Amino acid sequence: MNQDSNTQRRLELMRLIREENHNNQQRIRTREEILYGKSGSYSSSDEYGYPLSAAEYSRPEEGVHMSSFGLRLVIAVLLFGIYFFCRGQDLSIGGITADQIETAVNAQEETKLVDFISQFPDILKSK
Repeated sequence: MNQDSNTQRRLELMRLIREENHNNQQRIRTREEILYGKSGSYSSSDEYGYPLSAAEYSRPEEGVHMSSFGLRLVIAVLLFGIYFFCRGQDLSIGGITADQIETAVNAQEETKLVDFISQFPDILKSK
């Protein structure tokens, strides 16, 4: 009889652990849906609707997500190379010279710098 009660306690403990695991998986799915907009990224049942065991449970393969950083880097380096070549050879492309590009970039930088500097003295005075 003592053996039977130990077995019952173990079975109850296993059921509680599985239930807690299931609740944790639901929380993770909910949080991922909120954070990443994912839904259905994890599946707790196979294609026939039967629950998966722990050994069979795995994350489904997602599509390949490629970053556009490499492409943007290549374009930036290419544009800089064209600018540098045009500056060295005094060429213009489409009627735009290297000096016009430098003037436009410097005007944008000065605007941002001036806006930042105009805010800076107020920060020092408030302390």
